[in-house]
Amino acid sequence: MNRLRLIFKFLFDKNIPLKEKWWVILPLVYILSPVDLIPAPILGFSIIDDAVMLVFLLTVVADKTAKYYGYNVTNKENNENIVENVEYEIDEINGDEDEK
Repeated sequence: MNRLRLIFKFLFDKNIPLKEKWWVILPLVYILSPVDLIPAPILGFSIIDDAVMLVFLLTVVADKTAKYYGYNVTNKENNENIVENVEYEIDEINGDEDEK
């Protein structure tokens, strides 16, 4: 179930390019559509293309979610060390002036 939630986060994340999302969306649409590359009357082999596409989809989802999870964890870790909205002042120190 966590992987399913993660894939939904992946699909709706605005930081992820649409090109990456298509690798998940298109195989899913193909599996759910009634159109097959192998027609049903050919000895019941029409399920083969759906099975191949399902394996492909599961592989892609596993890969994309693993990378996405790593991306999120890395960003959270890096964001904890970032200091923002800080006022600062630079003091110029010149060694020659101190000697006078």
